[in-house]
Amino acid sequence: MRRVFKSKPKPLIGLDLSATSLKWVELAQDDSSRLVLERCVVEPLQAGWIVAGHIEQFDEVAAALRRLVKASGSATRDVALAMPDSAVIMTKILIPSDLGEAELLRQVEAEVARLSGRSVADMRVDYTVQGRVKTPGHGAAMEILIAAATQESVQDRLGLAESAGLTPVVLDVEAQATMLAAGRLISPQLEALKNPVVALFQVGIEGASLHVTHQGEMVHMARKPVDGALLSKLIFQSSALEVMGAENQKGKGLFLDDEPPDLQALIDALADGLASDLFAFLSTSAFRRIDTVFLAGGLSALHGLQDAIKRRTFSDCVVVDPFSGMQLGVALQGYALQYAERAGMLTACGLALRRFHGLC
Repeated sequence: MRRVFKSKPKPLIGLDLSATSLKWVELAQDDSSRLVLERCVVEPLQAGWIVAGHIEQFDEVAAALRRLVKASGSATRDVALAMPDSAVIMTKILIPSDLGEAELLRQVEAEVARLSGRSVADMRVDYTVQGRVKTPGHGAAMEILIAAATQESVQDRLGLAESAGLTPVVLDVEAQATMLAAGRLISPQLEALKNPVVALFQVGIEGASLHVTHQGEMVHMARKPVDGALLSKLIFQSSALEVMGAENQKGKGLFLDDEPPDLQALIDALADGLASDLFAFLSTSAFRRIDTVFLAGGLSALHGLQDAIKRRTFSDCVVVDPFSGMQLGVALQGYALQYAERAGMLTACGLALRRFHGLC
């Protein structure tokens, strides 16, 4: 009887805005509470329309979003969006546990003003109480997680969604959405470990990001661009090798010297950079090991990258499929999602999961 009368969360779109595409993901649950992938749609963007998370060509991106809405075939209009990590100030503070709401807000605003160097009136601020902790000599305190972004950057995203007839109901932070999606896949693999320390690399044509969690809580986040020349070679040569594999049966080569490119050397260079970021974190933190490295993003499918990272980090390396374990909805029946399509959907998947936040 409980299932009959239990209300279901309203449908929600996970909409990820990246430099190369707009990604739309809708999730549902079946009668057994298993996740169902209802829709997964991508609309490509031209270079320069979104740069480092900033919408540079609003009208062009808005037109692309309207095309995406039409292509989705969805009647859902409520949407979850994410602010890029680079546009958000995230920090934690400890305050006395007996402070009232007004004083708590004053301290939060003072911290935002200090970190941003701007008036709080120019910022959108949100905060949550993470819990109570004991501090030496000061008794109990509350740990407060603060997120803040400029009014302009927030309004750009809200206005973009509204221009396509969508209603923004969730504004997340990219890192938080990503880890929500990754956590669904990470947790079962680490149940046997007492205090798991996990690293997640997301590698795409926009760059690479590193997130480290301890016992499921994010303790480190970093993002940097991937060398443009290296990236171009990786994308071109990995694609060329796939074509070459088909052409070899005809005795044809794609290169002037008829020799395959040294793709592994390029992948090794990428893996060197990723491992270096991880070791830089370990050298300055209280942690001395990484239990597992998870790999996601559009370039995670590069042949050999997983093994190259494993050799350099001395940790197991697992490639993440955001839709692993999900059923396919009616609109996707018979449609085979290629790994390269799925791999770049981690953030969009995390945003769509906000529909069930606290339920799955």
